[in-house]
Amino acid sequence: MITRARVSGCFGSSMVAGAVLMLSALAGAALTGAFAGLLGAAVEPSTRALLAAAAVSAVIVGAALRPVPWQLDRETDPRWLGYDDWRTAAYNGFALGLGFTTRIGFWLWYVVPLAAFVAADPVVGAAGHAVFALTRVGLSVLLTSADVYIAGGITRARTMADPLALAALGALYPVLAPLL
Repeated sequence: MITRARVSGCFGSSMVAGAVLMLSALAGAALTGAFAGLLGAAVEPSTRALLAAAAVSAVIVGAALRPVPWQLDRETDPRWLGYDDWRTAAYNGFALGLGFTTRIGFWLWYVVPLAAFVAADPVVGAAGHAVFALTRVGLSVLLTSADVYIAGGITRARTMADPLALAALGALYPVLAPLL
């Protein structure tokens, strides 16, 4: 979708569209994470621990029984391509940043909202979700840019995807360590 998202006027470049996509993804992710953190803060610690244990158990059972995670099995709205301006990038980024509004693709995603809930801190929740958005959308922008500007770039950029994903999980380590 990034290749179709153009910002009208003198900023009609894919670089600006990529920035709009990233910023809107970060906004959606930060809102989701802050909400999960606030929700956790509103629940008594013993109840929060019980709910977290139940959620982890449900995800483990779900992952054992089905290869595809529970998700809204859809892409972002293709009608957004009709805007052909900054809204395409903004709406797509926001939906991807929220995380749960499109395909998730892997069971490990559930660690992100669970960590925000358990941390019971809206700032930590927003930061954790922002890291998720940076990896999910940032890698897409990186791969698209590499494919547009470098011959065979998408193949070269994929070799960087795994180290970046590990770095994102490492950034969540301070939140996840107390859970272990």
